[in-house]
Amino acid sequence: MTETPMRLHIVCERDVGLFSLIQQVIANIPWAVTQNRVPVVHFGPRTCYWTPSGYRGRQTVWEYYFEPLDPAYPAARLPASVKALIGAEPPSPFETGYHLDEHIFVTSHFGDHPLLEGAALRIPYQWEDPDNRLRAAAKVVLDKYIRPRDYLTQKADSFFAQHLAGQYVVGVHVRGTDAVSPQEVRAFRRGSRVLSRYRAEIERLLELEPTAKIFVASDEQSSVDHLAAAFPGRVVAHDSVRHHGGEPAGQGPTGWIMPAYIAADADVAAKNGEDAIVEYLLLSRCDYLVHNGSSLARTVLLNAPDLPHTNTHYRSADGTEAPAGAVRGHRPEGSGS
Repeated sequence: MTETPMRLHIVCERDVGLFSLIQQVIANIPWAVTQNRVPVVHFGPRTCYWTPSGYRGRQTVWEYYFEPLDPAYPAARLPASVKALIGAEPPSPFETGYHLDEHIFVTSHFGDHPLLEGAALRIPYQWEDPDNRLRAAAKVVLDKYIRPRDYLTQKADSFFAQHLAGQYVVGVHVRGTDAVSPQEVRAFRRGSRVLSRYRAEIERLLELEPTAKIFVASDEQSSVDHLAAAFPGRVVAHDSVRHHGGEPAGQGPTGWIMPAYIAADADVAAKNGEDAIVEYLLLSRCDYLVHNGSSLARTVLLNAPDLPHTNTHYRSADGTEAPAGAVRGHRPEGSGS
């Protein structure tokens, strides 16, 4: 008897940041499941995290950091002919995808196309943060499919045990680099790093939790240094690859704006991805999150659906950007202050 070929849903890379790629995968999984397809992630050279020599013994960016979505179908199982066809005709990020043949569907879409309403998860990426309903739904997907490799969970566990265990922890994520670059023209990202707003919100939280530790994650060292100086003796940070000066923004493989320090060197970008996931795992274990608009912070909210948080960058009710001193807190039902 001839075995019926598996129906595959292959998620391909886009020229975006790592956590935008992770959100792309999260959004696609329910869509694949409803179509009775096996989801497979094949992230290659159209993202700056890809390196020709591979990373941590794996050859596709997703598996640098995560286990295959389906343990029985890693990206290495994809036939070379399929990979060659995808390389010759990459799926457009602006279309839902295409059928390579009757058994294989290929996509690089985020899942927010009108045709995918009710199939894919619609994860906001501009001004809004995920609401409680989306956070709960995404958490089911994360727990079942999004499994960081052991070397990453071990690094996060070791750091947490050494620096943060047994304390109230205010997690802080500061997206800088392209957010402060004149090359960034999108209103939801441009100028979104306002450190005075971070200080004000952290001060409010310290009034409620006077002995709290502050765990700061950022893509730029100057933001970490600024908050460490503002709150001496309280700030803890993971030793991560960060931007240290010079032009903050560069271009990814297909010309999209990316932080310059990772766009310039694929090996640095691959290591930065490792560090960013460790920071994501640590932020997910904090008691409160203060952040601006970034896919990393919003993925933390999906992974920790009861985590209360404050976004320091948002629009006012009239649609304009909020004034510099304003912050907006989100406290899910059943969460603390």
